[in-house]
Amino acid sequence: MASATKESVLPAPARPAQAHRSLAGLDLLRFGAAGLVMLYHLACTAWLAPSSEAAVLVGQPIPFPALLPLSSQGWVGVEMFFVISGYVIAYSAARARPSDFLVNRVLRLMPGVWFCATVSFGLALIFFPDGLLVLAERYVRTLILFPAPRWIDGVYWTLGVEIAFYSLIYALLAMRRFDRLEPVILAIGLVSTLAWCLAAMPLWPDLGRIISTRGAKLLLLTHGCHFALGVLLWSGMQKGFTVRRWLGLALCLVGGLLQIRYDSSFVAAAFGLVRDDRMPLLLYGGFLILFGLSLRANAVLLDTYPGVTAASRKIGLATYPLYLLHTFIGALAMRFAAALGLPPAMILAGGFGAAIAAALLVSGWIEPPMRASLRRAIEAGTARLRNRGLLAAGRPLRSEP
Repeated sequence: MASATKESVLPAPARPAQAHRSLAGLDLLRFGAAGLVMLYHLACTAWLAPSSEAAVLVGQPIPFPALLPLSSQGWVGVEMFFVISGYVIAYSAARARPSDFLVNRVLRLMPGVWFCATVSFGLALIFFPDGLLVLAERYVRTLILFPAPRWIDGVYWTLGVEIAFYSLIYALLAMRRFDRLEPVILAIGLVSTLAWCLAAMPLWPDLGRIISTRGAKLLLLTHGCHFALGVLLWSGMQKGFTVRRWLGLALCLVGGLLQIRYDSSFVAAAFGLVRDDRMPLLLYGGFLILFGLSLRANAVLLDTYPGVTAASRKIGLATYPLYLLHTFIGALAMRFAAALGLPPAMILAGGFGAAIAAALLVSGWIEPPMRASLRRAIEAGTARLRNRGLLAAGRPLRSEP
């Protein structure tokens, strides 16, 4: 990485004292991204994709044509997640030991997966036509976050991509080369961008499909440009926005927009809709603007409204179980609301409300004790390994700020 003295640098907005402050705006944006994905599944695929989990759970097509211009593009919330993840994971790993980072990622991911997948499995046994062995296999795949489908719910596909990114961060920490994160992720982002630029040309018509395969996703080829945007924004906030960083951001943004454009065409073809790339691109662009504004205003927001920290954190923590549960809980709530003869608007509102309530319950009352128990188990196992001389002595594990 070139030093700041060799590049023209714009003033950095972040102060060292703010390094571990809550990111209130990003918590809210993360929740909004989950809301878009929920809208996509409950108000689009539930009636346009008869074979989808949401459609099977709702039990009957409940059309929402007025929402279709927005709901059919709600999948773009996933790309928003990846940008946020790039920023937040770099932010949390910057001062972490490799062991702390690894354990904290396990503590963050696994309790939610184990509980939410178990709930989904139980409901699938009741409402899905598949046999016990088929569902049990999907359930086990989900519990261990097996990288290849199928899972008990299709939403789990993103966790493998996230873990691929976490693995990159962990490798850099383990090699004591976290200082190389920016050039490494920029290289990944630029390769991803180049692939999407080539896919947008007529020279290789099938390239978009190839770089959207599961293997390409796990190699960060598909979404590397989105993760790179998040990491570069973090680097800029910490060290200043150099000309090189602005150029990297611009190039990765091109890749991100082209990837979204490809997905937009794929979704339109799958659902028999008229292709219109404007909505997902506007949503993504608006998200990035709000992302930047939230980082700039974070300190002022927290200093002026101290209560925002706790509220936004609670909402942010609920995002993960909301993402994992919204298809099953939301769609089944819609099924029961439809059985009561409620109008479509109230049916959809009931699905949203039930999913959000379930997410708040899980994040507030179920995940914390599960996480504490898992932490104790990890610490006990680590202590036994140290006593047997199989693991070097170290400091106690530290939680993420």
